[in-house]
Amino acid sequence: MKVGKFMMPLHPPQKDRTQTFEEDIECVLWAEELGFAEAWIGQHHTAMWEPIPANDVFIAHVLPQTERIRLGTGVTIMTQHHPANVAVRLAYLDHLSRGRINVGFGQGGVPTDWPLFDLPDPRTQGLMNLEAMDIVLKLWTEDGPFEFKGDFWNVALAQKVPELGLGEVLKPYQKPHPPIAMSIVREESMAATTGGRRGFLPISINMAPSHKVKRHWEMYCEGATEGGRPDPDRRDWRISRSICVGETDAEARKHAYNGAFADSLMYLRGMLGAANMLDLPKMDPGMSDADLNRDYFIDEIAIVGSPDTVTRRLQELYDVTGGFGAVLMIGHDWDDKAKMKRSMELMAKEVIPRLP
Repeated sequence: MKVGKFMMPLHPPQKDRTQTFEEDIECVLWAEELGFAEAWIGQHHTAMWEPIPANDVFIAHVLPQTERIRLGTGVTIMTQHHPANVAVRLAYLDHLSRGRINVGFGQGGVPTDWPLFDLPDPRTQGLMNLEAMDIVLKLWTEDGPFEFKGDFWNVALAQKVPELGLGEVLKPYQKPHPPIAMSIVREESMAATTGGRRGFLPISINMAPSHKVKRHWEMYCEGATEGGRPDPDRRDWRISRSICVGETDAEARKHAYNGAFADSLMYLRGMLGAANMLDLPKMDPGMSDADLNRDYFIDEIAIVGSPDTVTRRLQELYDVTGGFGAVLMIGHDWDDKAKMKRSMELMAKEVIPRLP
């Protein structure tokens, strides 16, 4: 099993923004030093808990400071950009990295972002996301001339002047394109079937219990079969989890419960509530919303404890889901830098080596 980071990232709104950005950079550098395989960087515009607005700029900044760790957009919010601009910017980033980037595509789930970009209802945004992905892939894999007339964008490479090098767009360094991922949230997820159908990498959300995460893979496989890919590789599946590893169970829980770690989980609970999705984190559909409290998220949804406890919990997740290729530690705030760096170190050196 590989270990990576999924960095929304999560920081208390009152914390100095420059400090949070510097800590995010340090987190990626520390992850590489520890041997983490990859880091996925989020993108949000009006979410003060999740403050990185331009994940491609962040990746470009840390690329020359790293050598091995793969860096991914987790995700590029397709509805908030023109797809032609997404295609050329990510292709350029792929060249600058010499093929060390992954890309994630999605529609975004922060409702206060939507009026900022004059976006329609979420369902329509889902259709926009699919169309935008089609345009990006067309620009990455076809030479043109061509014209794409969609419901939301019209894109044309209508004229070529070969002797002047006009009428071409930059293709990615990786052929035919960088690995593409989709984030999977709901138990019955259209993103899972779409990802399976297209052969994209599935990344499961950190807020779903293990039996609902298992359903993500089942739906992904259904989509893969529809797309003529009947045997997808479980090693491609990433599952994200909020993980805090301490020297003992008591130490880990005290730190997680009393600080920004638990605060951020309650923020995510609030986001699910705003989206009418409080059913997602419930282990049992009979649970009341009031049961979704701080203790529940620390003890049932997050994975908190000593290396032995965290190893056992991840093995249980592996067994329930049938297996996966990578666990992605959510990027929680470094309210205690020493403890959070040690958590990553224990994860890399004492937990992961004991997992399949």
